[in-house]
Amino acid sequence: METYPSCQDLGYNFISDLVEYSHLKKSIEEVFHFVNIEFEFRFGVTSIMFIYKKFNGEEKIEISRGFSYEFIKRTNENPPSDFLSGLGKSKKSVYIDFSKENDKYREFEYLFEHEGVKEFYGYELATAYTDSYYVIMYSVKGFKNCENNKKDVFDTIFSVLAYILNSNKCVKTITECSQIDHVSGMNNFKYFHEKLFQEMQKTNKSDEKFCVALISLNQLNKLNSVYGHNAGDRYIALIANILRKHIRVFDTSARYGNKFIILFPGIENKEVVEIMNGAFKEIDDLLKREEQDVLSLNAGISTFPADGNNERTILDLAESRRIEARRLGRWVIVGGLF
Repeated sequence: METYPSCQDLGYNFISDLVEYSHLKKSIEEVFHFVNIEFEFRFGVTSIMFIYKKFNGEEKIEISRGFSYEFIKRTNENPPSDFLSGLGKSKKSVYIDFSKENDKYREFEYLFEHEGVKEFYGYELATAYTDSYYVIMYSVKGFKNCENNKKDVFDTIFSVLAYILNSNKCVKTITECSQIDHVSGMNNFKYFHEKLFQEMQKTNKSDEKFCVALISLNQLNKLNSVYGHNAGDRYIALIANILRKHIRVFDTSARYGNKFIILFPGIENKEVVEIMNGAFKEIDDLLKREEQDVLSLNAGISTFPADGNNERTILDLAESRRIEARRLGRWVIVGGLF
């Protein structure tokens, strides 16, 4: 008589390996790939897929095993939305042994690429976010090495996986938030330095160039002392919004203290001066409408590699041109030689 290991022991061993693997800073896709392989090896899964569903968006298969390209393409073109919706409204999981519930086979047959599926399992990987993941898997011969309590064990495994997904997303969200200056909505200076370094590496391998514009918000301390820091924060946010409106979507802007700095890839300094002039005019008009004559802006612009071949030289030159611009008067921009 064939004997089976304890289903709980198999599940706990799987969870232990899964947690250890995920702690190695693996991406979500790599974790899914690990689960796919291990479920085939340990539990005899014939086919398994993870479906990603974006909030108010279409579903798509994120990663799969045991399905052909044609089946995946056909499923993505006509995703099982009704099933996923029903799964979400149920107790998060569905397990069916078709040898005991043969009447349900036709209801789920469209999810199978193989004939004669014996056991089926589906689970919603609940997250704290607006998007969702679902796992769908089945076995033609039946899930092996586990006779009883399969649903409970699978539920436990995938609830742990959902926790890992939440943790990974949380870390990603925290990382993204740590890049943001929350007064201006721009990036912080640390993130700007990282992007500047990346752009220098890319530019060194090509004939491209980039410009850096360093912008000072003059008399901010005076405004804070007269009207309070809430007023200062308000104008920082307003000015930052206008600057972001005038730059391109792939430019990188950051704020530190009373300065803004913008990285413009693949552009001449003359074009940057034109962009800055347009933004300065709109900001000046805003301040005039609000009868606020304390604040003003100045900017200095440097170009890589024409003005220097290292980060320090480029930033120092932009700063010296900003100081020169401020000495020349309010709203002046110094962009070097054209």
